Amino acid sequence: MALPNFPLNRNWLMLAGALALGALAMGLSHKMLSDRMAQIDREARAHQTLVNVVVAKQDLPRGARISPEGFAVRPIPTEYLHASALHPDQFAQYVGQRLAAGLKQGEPVLELHLESNSLVFSSTLAKGNRALTTEVDEVNSISGMLRPSDHIDLMVTARGTNVSATETTFPLMSNVEVLATGQIIRKRDGTNQPKTYTTITLSVSPEDAERIVVAKNSGKLTAVLRNPEDERANSTTALNIDDLMPKKVKKGLSVQYIVGGRS
Repeated sequence: MALPNFPLNRNWLMLAGALALGALAMGLSHKMLSDRMAQIDREARAHQTLVNVVVAKQDLPRGARISPEGFAVRPIPTEYLHASALHPDQFAQYVGQRLAAGLKQGEPVLELHLESNSLVFSSTLAKGNRALTTEVDEVNSISGMLRPSDHIDLMVTARGTNVSATETTFPLMSNVEVLATGQIIRKRDGTNQPKTYTTITLSVSPEDAERIVVAKNSGKLTAVLRNPEDERANSTTALNIDDLMPKKVKKGLSVQYIVGGRS
């Protein structure tokens, strides 16, 4: 038994052909676009200088220990390179340290991401400066309010070399940058009562470091917090207790009365 012939509709044939041509055109367009994008990427990379940096292999939490298993090397363009990015030849010296901040997979490791990194701390110093840690009286200074990056004036209270010299307070330094703060507790001299001191680490020149050491060993240091936008030097003069006492009225002065045109 012969099967009947199915009549072909010309409209359906035209529709199928149009769909086929459309699909072909779409495929060709996608391929041309992909090829063009790849070409642009190759041309861009040809003009870029790449530098290898250390990146995280996977998400790492804060406190994770630095080890070869958790990190890899990845090239990045120099224009996107952070100044403190870790390079492969530096990695060995940081093995064993911990992360001070979490990292995402593929994120470059920066020196500031490392916990207790003395190299980073020393690199915060201006060229030629020194980091000096000294004590200031907790009661007479800004109790608990000092923070790193604050700027302070240092005041000194001391006596001169003369035996009868009066204790005097005067400004020692102005606009000094605070790098770090801390606290220590010691017993008061001759008593069992504790006394709290604030330790401050300052960024100073070698000459100013010497002045602070002399002042600390000869008297008492007081830190005075200042506005970060105020860069003027502390121009106050030295004062002692006599300068704060009320001025006495000079004796022998009297009021002259004029009566009847005669004094």
